[in-house]
Amino acid sequence: MSMLNEQKAPLVHLANAIGTMSEVSSRVGQYVLANPEKVVHQTVAELAEYTHSGQASVLRLCRQLGFKGFSDFKLALMAELAANEHSAATDSDNEADRYSALLRRLTLSMQKTAYALHAEQLLAIAVHMVKARRISVFGSGISGLVSQLVSYRLMRLGLPAQAFQDPVLAHEVMTDVDKHCVALGISESGVTLDTVEFLKRARSAGAKTIAITGRVNSPVAQAADLVLLAVPIEPLTIGGDISPAISKIYLVELLAMAIADLSHAGRQSNKRSKTP
Repeated sequence: MSMLNEQKAPLVHLANAIGTMSEVSSRVGQYVLANPEKVVHQTVAELAEYTHSGQASVLRLCRQLGFKGFSDFKLALMAELAANEHSAATDSDNEADRYSALLRRLTLSMQKTAYALHAEQLLAIAVHMVKARRISVFGSGISGLVSQLVSYRLMRLGLPAQAFQDPVLAHEVMTDVDKHCVALGISESGVTLDTVEFLKRARSAGAKTIAITGRVNSPVAQAADLVLLAVPIEPLTIGGDISPAISKIYLVELLAMAIADLSHAGRQSNKRSKTP
């Protein structure tokens, strides 16, 4: 069976395959087809309960459709729903419909980013940043603008962050980078050569490298020790659209929360150690 999650149309393929499924899988599939908007907000346990089946049956259906698990299935389902809504809004002359469709696309992008996030990885990045002697942030184009916002957010938290959009300046800074530094590269496409080179040079100097990107298997991600996936808005945007920045800003705010929590915990620990 082909990997249907790559085709990003789980409802279409589920409708075609449901006639060949077992009774239990068919029952789960019929519920998904009838209530896709509900399913994207449900857990495996909730879906199993609503369909009078077991969690193993739900996971089996996901694998039958070519997905690794329920989370992957939901991500593809959200993408298909968003694409359908966008198509409907594009065909409409109603401005309110178009505005609502954009809001849903932005919201879904952040929801999918949240689903893809690993809390342990976010905490690990926060720890590295709190301990860093220097945090260098690089991006170009729209990602360059985001890098400025990231640097500002980190500086307001008291961290030694500096943003670069000029690759020459960024590479010059690498001469003073060591294992006590962090390099953060931001790229929507994940293939920006300057960002890849920035991370490679930082890694060679011993720095901890981090990427925020829309493609987890991209060259930018491969050049980083830790990766935060900012799931792209769908359908993909055209040049000049700043909406791809939304999910990245969401991730940065989550990171800021983790850093603030670490700083607070550190202060509390110091107070307790000084108490006689």
